[in-house]
Amino acid sequence: MTDDKINEQLMVETLNHLKEEHEKFDAENKQILNEYRELQKSYCSVYGVIRVLDLMLGFIDDDIPLELINQIQLLRAFSSDIFEKQILKIDEE
Repeated sequence: MTDDKINEQLMVETLNHLKEEHEKFDAENKQILNEYRELQKSYCSVYGVIRVLDLMLGFIDDDIPLELINQIQLLRAFSSDIFEKQILKIDEE
């Protein structure tokens, strides 16, 4: 084999390897994005339940301990911050 044939074969093998690596990376990236979307959906559901729970506090006239009210409001505020920064991608400037 001539040097040109050897170089050409090496280049073809290298390109095929790079193509395989790119396809593997692309598949892993798609899987990660799908898992991230599922996590976002789950967090949105949890956030919605927390918001509903917080709203219910305003309608219930029972004697709810102040500590419980404070914890629910703190959880709502904390989850709102996470929702804005991680789900909606709103950054405070």
